[in-house]
Formats: sequence, structure tokens, C-alpha cells
Amino acid sequence: MKRAVYILMLGLAVFMFSCKNKTVNSSNSKENEQVVDIQLKHAKEFKIEKHSDKTVIKIHKKGEEGVFDTFNLVKNKANTKGLANSIPVPCKRIVCLSSTQLGYFFALDDIDDIVAINSSRYLRHEGMKALVEAGKVKRIGKEGNFNLEMLAALDPDVIFVSPFKVGGFDVLRNLGIPLVPMAAYNEETPLGRAEWIKMLALFVGQEEKADSIFNGIESRYQNLKKIASNVEKRPTVFSGKMRSGSWYVPGGNSFYAHYFRDAGADYIIKDNKQGAYPVDFETIYSKASNCDFWRIIHPEKSGLSLKYLGDQDPRYMDFNAFQNKNVILCNIREKPYYEQAGMKPDVLLADYIHFFHPELLPEHKPYFYERLK
Repeated sequence: MKRAVYILMLGLAVFMFSCKNKTVNSSNSKENEQVVDIQLKHAKEFKIEKHSDKTVIKIHKKGEEGVFDTFNLVKNKANTKGLANSIPVPCKRIVCLSSTQLGYFFALDDIDDIVAINSSRYLRHEGMKALVEAGKVKRIGKEGNFNLEMLAALDPDVIFVSPFKVGGFDVLRNLGIPLVPMAAYNEETPLGRAEWIKMLALFVGQEEKADSIFNGIESRYQNLKKIASNVEKRPTVFSGKMRSGSWYVPGGNSFYAHYFRDAGADYIIKDNKQGAYPVDFETIYSKASNCDFWRIIHPEKSGLSLKYLGDQDPRYMDFNAFQNKNVILCNIREKPYYEQAGMKPDVLLADYIHFFHPELLPEHKPYFYERLK
């Protein structure tokens, strides 16, 4: 009997020791887990960390240095239990609240996972338009006026929102649907914006395809930039027009300023500001009256001419660029700028080089811009 009790106690001790070791090993395994930071080439506003059981995305919060929105993407839904901001992937029910977000899915040729958009007013993509017209993709309204009943019925896996817009997002958050800020517009460089395709691709399992697409864009952009880097003369350029009594000027370190420099032009604003800011007409005229080129991106009536531009504000006719017929326009009523520009920085750069230095790309046909006649 004593022998039996001894054997039983010994077996119990071995079992408990074994269990203890398993727990320690599991803990040590977690502590020693290697986290791989995915190296991004140009984007600064998000980070990707690869863990053994999840992918962590960190997106800079607007105006808060060093502060991130963090999302955990997991392939096994069971792993989301107790994990904050967890999203099972691949997502099959996606809502996009901006046409700029759609552009990345268009580039990935992945529109079947989108179930709703905010509006189709300026939608150009034929495939997406067909889905909207067939009722397969719903229009849920704009910030502050969302169709919450429709959204709840759609039960999306994720909603991509713009961190630059306010109003209406709190009610979406109350639905319990993950809201992922798409902050590509915070990037300073065109290639930085394009690299956000790598972030979007994580949600739909298209990482390799995204890498391939971005590498092609980067290669073409860098080749074009190199072509324009050795020009002997850099024409001066300014941007914008009067809107509600002010002229909004892109800062000297803005996204647009990078385009102008990379295209071999001299942008007249020399400050270190990244965003656009308002100035009065006299201020812009004092800087830009003798500029070689005037660039405008704006919704205009079809067939806008120099004459009609001059009729909008007779002071425009005093600019040298106007008099020399060097006004280039991207009419966003006619061009798919917001849908495509984020993923076509190489095409935009080629457009600029075509106008600033026509001898460098004689065969290029402008895609986004036209010279006003």
C-alpha cells in the first residue's frame, strides 16, 4: 500500500513538474519571439511588424509625434480574443470612405472585397461603377450623414477613414467596426504615398503583389527623376488659384514641391512648410508674376480656356505664365486624379517633365494635365 501511494505521489510530482516546464517554455517562447520590422523605402507615416501569430500595423496619429494607432491583423479568428484592435484577415467586406483609398485597391485589381463607398459622384473606374449601379457596392453617405442602418446591415470587417476629416466617425466607432485611418496624405513624397499600397495589401492578402507593383512604380519614377536632374535650366513654377478670397499655396516642403523639383523645375515657395496655407493675391503676385509656368488642379467646366480663366479673375492675365500660354491644368471633373494619382506618381512626374522640358520626353502623352489654349 505504501509503495502504491509512493508511486502515485511520484507520478503526480512528475506531472506537475512537466506542466510547470511547459508553461515556462511557452512563456519563454513568447518572450523570445522574434519581431521583424518590415523596412519601408519611402513611407514615414506607418510601420509594419511581423510576429509569429499576427501582423501589427502602426499608423501615426495626426499632429501627435510618436503616437500611433495600432492594429493587430490575425489570420486565425480565435487569436483575436482579448487582443485590442484585432482584425481577422483577409478581409472580405471592406468600406472605403475616400476615392484616394479606392485607388490602392484598383491598383491591386481587388474590388470584389469592397462592399460600400461614401459617394460615386466623381467615380471613374468602370468596374466599380458597374458594381455600384448593380447595387453590389452601396453608397453610405458622407461624414456626419452616414446611413448607419445600411452600414450595420453590411457588417463590414473594416472601414478605412480619412484622419483629415472630422465628424461622424464616433457613431461609426459605436458600431464596433474597426476604423483604420488612411494617412497617406501626410507623406511628404510621391513615392511615400504610393508605398501605402503595402499597408492596404495586408488586409486582403496581396503582399507580394503590392511589393511588385510598388517596385515597378519606384523604378520608373527614379529613372524619370534622373533624366530631369541634369537639366541646364530649371523653369520657375507656381501653383493654385483664388478660392473664396484666398490663394492656397503649397509649402516649400510639400508633396507638390517634391514633384516640381523632381521634374526639373524651380518652385518659387522656399519655406519649409509641408501643407498648404492661404495668402492674398498681392503676396502670390509679388512672388509669381514672372514665373515660367502656372500649375492648377481644380474642378472646372469642360473645355476651360485661357480666356475663360482670365474671365474668372482679370488679374490672372498679368502673370507671365498666362501671357506665354504656360498654364497647365488638371481638371478633376474630367480626370481620375483622386482615384489614381496616389498610385501613378511616375505618370504625374512624366506629365510635369513633358511640359517643363518637352525635349526630354518627346513621345509622352500627358495623362492628368493639359496646357490651356
